[in-house]
Amino acid sequence: MDRTGLNRFHAKTILIAGMGFFTDAYDLFVIGLIAALFAFYKPFAIPDSLFSLPFGGSAGVISGIALISSAAIFGAVIGPMIFGNLGDRFGRKTVYGIEMLVLVIGALASGLAWSFASLVAFRLLVGVGVGGDYPMSSTIMSEYSNVRDRGKLVGTVFAMQGFGLLAGVALGVGLLLWIPNSPDLIWRILLMAGAVPAAAVFYFRRRLPESPRYSLFVERQSEKTARTVRAVTGVTVAPPSGSVGRSERNAGTFFRKYWPLVLGTAFAWFLFDISFYGTSIYTPTLISSLSLAYAPHLTAIQHLTIAEEYTAVITLLFTIPGYWIAVALIDRVGRRTLQLVGFGIMALAFAVLGFVPSLVALGAPFAAIYGLTFLFGNMGPNTTTFVVPTEVFPTQYRSTGHGIAAGAGKVGAAISTLLFAALVAIWSPSGMMLFLAIIALAGVIVTFILIPETMRRTLETTSQQEMFQQALAAPAATPPSTVKDIGASTELRSE
Repeated sequence: MDRTGLNRFHAKTILIAGMGFFTDAYDLFVIGLIAALFAFYKPFAIPDSLFSLPFGGSAGVISGIALISSAAIFGAVIGPMIFGNLGDRFGRKTVYGIEMLVLVIGALASGLAWSFASLVAFRLLVGVGVGGDYPMSSTIMSEYSNVRDRGKLVGTVFAMQGFGLLAGVALGVGLLLWIPNSPDLIWRILLMAGAVPAAAVFYFRRRLPESPRYSLFVERQSEKTARTVRAVTGVTVAPPSGSVGRSERNAGTFFRKYWPLVLGTAFAWFLFDISFYGTSIYTPTLISSLSLAYAPHLTAIQHLTIAEEYTAVITLLFTIPGYWIAVALIDRVGRRTLQLVGFGIMALAFAVLGFVPSLVALGAPFAAIYGLTFLFGNMGPNTTTFVVPTEVFPTQYRSTGHGIAAGAGKVGAAISTLLFAALVAIWSPSGMMLFLAIIALAGVIVTFILIPETMRRTLETTSQQEMFQQALAAPAATPPSTVKDIGASTELRSE
């Protein structure tokens, strides 16, 4: 499995897992257009004020629209924790696909929502399904990958998010141009459309075989492992003898030995999502406000259409290329390097926008520098924070560890989405940019201290699988004192 080249099975798995992330991005970010629409059209009563930030005064009001915008992301905090644990406890095959079913139900119900409360509840359900997809798809792709291309394969699955973002923008522009006088129909179609790709991949996810690493290290079914390896690689291997009986799991041992990596992967993802989700979801609202300031004679729908068109340009020129640059570079320059560079350029770009707020009035220069935060964010931490957790944890806790990191990221995303508009009102856009620059700089520090390099090393090496197996047999063993003791002590490479 580690030495086999790319084959049809890898391509099929990318499509099956990647379509989930296409759907995830569509469902999470299409709400940005709907929030901008709800600013002037309300299909039902939406509270103007839910509560106020204690330090914000009259500007720090958290509205019902902010809660609608962030509800799915709060659900995405829960989903990774649930499905990550289930994937390790019962197996990848047993659980995979159920998260898509949850998403389908939530998306369809969201489009049929009849009140503020029902929309928030159904969007929360969508988020549970979206969040559950993170640990499941990443773990399955990682465990089926070869050493040389693992970052590229897992990164490609994640890069499908870019097309989901673009699909949401394209459908939004199309509907605004086609039926501009039917806002109620527009937002319902946008929400329900997210169920289509998720339903399409449910059947195929249920038919994927169990990961051979899970079969070997957890189920201890060596003959089943050999059959899967033969089906994937075409190579017949003799199953090892003596590997019978399900492997033990010990959460205490896992956290004692891997806490630096749990902390590092979770905190890096948390910091990145603070900036990425706030700016991504509120980009249509931000640009619509700028359009209103410089072209007050246009209608609300026309302002929104302009905002979506500018969002499409940023998505095409910056967001999507960032994902694919990451795919091209991640197995050449390394995960840690990309994450450091990505956070660093984001900090610089946000600082420029914060210290030179007049750039907003210049149009193209503002869009270019603002776009760099998406380009380098996707090239770096948006991709690497997804890849690294699939590589540094042992098989028994791989999807659990990834679920913790993804859940922590979505905590940052949910807080940012809920508070972004209020913080902009309190601090001004330039103050918010400076705050995001500090957040990105913190990401550089966390990456430098806590994230190891995992490029071109086997999963068993990067996760210290053998060490963990021995620790399960002797849980009183002395835990490592530094991050370098885990996943960095053995330089076994697949040359």
